[in-house]
Amino acid sequence: MAIGMNRKILVIDDDSPTRGLVKVILEKAGYQVVSGKNGKEGVVKFRKEKFDLVITDISMPVINGLDAIVLMRKENPTIPIIAMSGVERSLSFLKMADYFTADATIQKPFEPKALVTMVKKVLKAG
Repeated sequence: MAIGMNRKILVIDDDSPTRGLVKVILEKAGYQVVSGKNGKEGVVKFRKEKFDLVITDISMPVINGLDAIVLMRKENPTIPIIAMSGVERSLSFLKMADYFTADATIQKPFEPKALVTMVKKVLKAG
């Protein structure tokens, strides 16, 4: 039986290849994955379904990841959230994500194994 069985993860990223890669990595690890192409779409899906974890990019159009974190935390203060960023200023963005109560941060690009390890750790802590 796969590790992530019955755990549902929302992945929000405006970069389609990254979003698809994260989805494939997590599905191979046994998780159910739903994705959103920007913060607004992600928050809408978050409100419609129950998730065990949210992974969100920080730098996105429409609603950025930091604002999405704030909106999701208002509705579910205990939802585990991993923030990710790949922009040049990603370290400062990721520090801000910590401030906005992300449970963990990861800088893109990342190794698939590192992502799965972080997801397991955050879900175990939650």
